[in-house]
Formats: sequence, structure tokens, C-alpha cells
Amino acid sequence: MILEFLYQHTGIYLFYSRLFSTSVATVISFLLAISLFPVYIKFLRKFQFSSEFEKETAGPVMPAGILFLVIVILSTLIAVRINSYVVSALIIYCFFSIIGAVDDVAKVINRVKVGKGEITRQDYQYKADGISSSLRLTLYIAISLGVAIFAYKYIPKINGDIVLPFMSIDKGYPSMPVWLFIPFMTMTIAILANGVNFTDGFDTLAAVPSICCLLFLGVISFVSSNSVWSSYLLIPFIPGLEEILPLIGAVIGTLLAYLWYNSPPSTIIMGDSGSVGLGGLIGILFVFSKSGLFLPIVAFIFLLEFVSVFTQIGWFKLTGKRIFLCAPIHHHFQFLMRRSGRYGPLTGTLKKVSDLGEFQIKSKIAWRFHILSVVFLIIGLVSYLKIR
Repeated sequence: MILEFLYQHTGIYLFYSRLFSTSVATVISFLLAISLFPVYIKFLRKFQFSSEFEKETAGPVMPAGILFLVIVILSTLIAVRINSYVVSALIIYCFFSIIGAVDDVAKVINRVKVGKGEITRQDYQYKADGISSSLRLTLYIAISLGVAIFAYKYIPKINGDIVLPFMSIDKGYPSMPVWLFIPFMTMTIAILANGVNFTDGFDTLAAVPSICCLLFLGVISFVSSNSVWSSYLLIPFIPGLEEILPLIGAVIGTLLAYLWYNSPPSTIIMGDSGSVGLGGLIGILFVFSKSGLFLPIVAFIFLLEFVSVFTQIGWFKLTGKRIFLCAPIHHHFQFLMRRSGRYGPLTGTLKKVSDLGEFQIKSKIAWRFHILSVVFLIIGLVSYLKIR
């Protein structure tokens, strides 16, 4: 908005450029986050705002995502030109971040109750100690449904059209009927919110796949909003979609600063306020760019985590047995690597390896997930833009 104001009053085209505004949003969000995270961490430590017990973490777990939200909104408003795409995306991001923040607060309260002896430590479960999973899922779906209906009604290009992988739009460009598209849009947002939340288990684990998804969405949004490029590449022309680029840039800049402080050993993590909001935002951007069917490629890590949790729960309820050693699936790999014996002997009732061995296991899993995310980003971009 500020850059738009400067363009209107100076006529300098640089202020109008989406690439420039995206760069501005990215740099400003990065600098704000780098500057504010230390202050925020000190504040959280002072008031013991953590959902973890002592000696289990190097830093607070209370909602870093709230600071994410503030930084992203400020950076975006500086650079963006408001349209219905931006408004809808920000609504999803804000509401989902707030839901996650409520859950984070509930976790901190429950940790305090454990300290006071009001509840046992066994009753304290990291992923189920806030608001109930059923209530969270209901809220995800309700908010997603409301935004889906709003977007379908008021955004002209949100009309059920969707790009088929490996198919040009002149050969195959199906359009979903409203009774199918609204649920598809709703579930895409809700599934990504859960998927990113499940992935946020180890230091940096959710951040790099998120950046890869956002880079994919940024590239195809920029190309799709240009009539010449979209016509040449045989992809849909979506005018106005380029306005989400500063928002994407603001989120990437914040995530890069977050990686600075989340690199092992972490001094702060996302919390549900960060991961849930981020997942909801990525989900709606996939819908806006008509690339929802590319989710299994670009967002493979998030879908893998989501599917591992729900298949584990479903199979256990049906048979009383587990498919994985532990879900989400990164914990399954963690248990397997513990058992391998390459990271030290197993000790204790929980069968853990040494602290150094555990650190090596988590780092190796995170790095392999990061590498896979980059590979799937490349496959997604090539398949969307060229292989058809």
C-alpha cells in the first residue's frame, strides 16, 4: 500500500513493479524478524511461556507464530496492492494463526498444571493438550468453508477450473461444479493446515518445505498473471494473482529469519500459531493458482505427514495395531534410526540414545526432508510449466 502510494505520487514505475514490491516485502520481513525475535525470545523466557518441560528444549515454545503474523501483515501492507486474493489469503492466515495461538496458550496452562500437580505428566500430550483435535478440525473446516464460499462468489477467476498435471489447458482444463469445488477448496486448506502442523516436530522441519511450496506458488502466480507468458506456456491466465507475491515474499523473509534462530539447537519454534496459520495460507494459495492437483508433488512432505497420522489413527481404531512405530512419520524414522545402533546404545525406559545421538538423528531426518522438498519443488515447477 505504501509503495502504491509512492507510485501514485511520483510516477516512478519501480514502485509499481511486483518483483520490486516482493523484494521489499521479503527484505523488510527478514530484517524485522531478525531484530524482533531476540526480544521476543527474552520476553517468553522471562515469563516462562513454554509448553515444554525443563531440560527438554533450549527455548520457548509459546507462539512464535503470533510474531510471524504481525511481521507478515506489516511487511505485506507496505508492499501490496489490496485485492480479493490478498484479503481472502490474509483472512485464512489470521484466523488459523489465532486458532493455533489458543492451542499454544492451552498447552502452556497445562504445563503449569503439571508443575502444580493438578494433572499428571502422563496426561500431558504435546499434540493433544490444547483445545481438542475435533474442535480444531471443526474450526479449520468452518473457516475454510466460509472463505471458500466468499472466494467463489466474489473472485471472478475462482470458478472451479483446475490445472491437470502434464496436460495443457487447450487439451484438458476441467471445471469442477460448485458442489464439488467448495468442498475441494475447504479440504485443501484444512489438510494443509494439519499437514504443516504435524510436520513441525523437529527444528527447521516444517520451514524448508514451506519455503519450497511458497516459491512454487510465487513463480506460477507471477507467470499466470501475465497474459503473454500464460498463453505461451499453455497455463491459465489469472489476472490479479500477482498481488499475492508481496505476501509470499513477506512469509519467506520471516521464515528465513526464523531458520536463523531455529537452526539446531533451536531457541524458538513455530508453535501451532505458526504452523497452522502457515498451512492454511499455503492451502488457499494452491487453490487460487488452480494448482491443487500439484499438491501431491510440491507439498509431498506435508501430505505424507498428514496421511501417516490419519492412517495410523484409523488403522489402530479398526485393528488395535499400528502401521508405523510412531506418527507423524518423522517420528517413525526417528525410532528406526534409534534401533539401528549407529547412534549409540539405547538407554532408559523410553529407549532413547544419547543426547548427541538424538541430535544427530533429528538433524539427519530434517536435512533429508529438506532435500526431498527441494527435489519436489523442481519436479513441480518443471511439470507445471513445461511437461504437458
